[in-house]
Amino acid sequence: MTALTGKVGFASPIAETQSTRRRILGVELFATAALAVSLIVAATAVSIGVARAQAFAEVGRSDRTPFAVALVFGAVMAGMGGLTAIVAGDRETPPE
Repeated sequence: MTALTGKVGFASPIAETQSTRRRILGVELFATAALAVSLIVAATAVSIGVARAQAFAEVGRSDRTPFAVALVFGAVMAGMGGLTAIVAGDRETPPE
């Protein structure tokens, strides 16, 4: 049976060497950069889709109900995200 080290996670005890930490850091840096590029591509695609659909052209009509519903839904989602951030910010990290 493996001796308990008191550390959380699935990394093996061999993963404590300097070269292994550098390799893991490189993989994490690459994943972070890939995520940032993916977010930029997604935001660009959504912006192009909104522009092509002329989503805001319908605001000038007399019936503004769909736009109002979309604004309320967006505000609710933003509020839920903010509330989640506030609640998560108050949590304390357990001692090691």
